[in-house]
Amino acid sequence: MRLITSLLLALFLITQSGCTTLLIGGLVATATATAITMQDKSLGNIIDDTAMVIKINKGLLKHGLFSSIKAKVSEGRVLLIGNVDTPEKQLTAEKVAWGQKEVKEVINEIRVTPIHMSSILDTTVDGLITAEIKTRLLSKRNIKSINYSVNTIDGVVYLMGIAQDKAELKAVIAIARKVKGVKQVVSYVRYRHSKLRH
Repeated sequence: MRLITSLLLALFLITQSGCTTLLIGGLVATATATAITMQDKSLGNIIDDTAMVIKINKGLLKHGLFSSIKAKVSEGRVLLIGNVDTPEKQLTAEKVAWGQKEVKEVINEIRVTPIHMSSILDTTVDGLITAEIKTRLLSKRNIKSINYSVNTIDGVVYLMGIAQDKAELKAVIAIARKVKGVKQVVSYVRYRHSKLRH
């Protein structure tokens, strides 16, 4: 909540100031530093994960899959989600992910469906579901929402990230399930003190 308040205050100052460029640079740097320190991942992990996402996206783009597949990375674990029209495209995306150095695991949740089945309306509904879940998580003080990645494909919500404990993860899943339009919640979240993280 403090982060949102700080961002809104900074935005107000930007609109009231002639030094827009300087303020925007400072705002971005402050927001980035705050976000990094609030996460339960090391700076090295954040940099490695970001670099991995960029490389995977570049590979997906090369194969014409970037627009239909999302790649999410958490501590070297790659989650692939989206819709493609052939199993070959699904396999190609997985090969792209495994082709990156330091990949520990690839979770392939790409669905093979006829292209006409996926509509703009479905994509919009999925986006609204994701946005609502993220908003609800932000409003809960007992949930460290910055540690979670939330994505929705065809009404299925995929969670990835780091939970403080079982109670927090249970609360996150419960929130996601209560959002209208959610068919299923799939969790790839790991606990903060899990041995699997190291």
